[in-house]
Amino acid sequence: MPSSIPPALKSALIELRRVRSLKPDEDNWAAYADWREQMATVLERLAGVLLYEGDRQQARAEAGAAREQATAIRAQRSS
Repeated sequence: MPSSIPPALKSALIELRRVRSLKPDEDNWAAYADWREQMATVLERLAGVLLYEGDRQQARAEAGAAREQATAIRAQRSS
């Protein structure tokens, strides 16, 4: 049975799973902040190929939250 998932969406979901699996320990704050940035990038790409507007909005919101978290971690650790 052929897949009904569009190739671009399937690829984006695979990339999301891959990056999610790379999550470092939160004690390594620099690596964790970098990972949150990576997750934001992947979520933004995913938002571009999701089928439903509500899902796209949620992915964009999660990407924004991930970027904010990365920025906050770096700001907290550099002061």
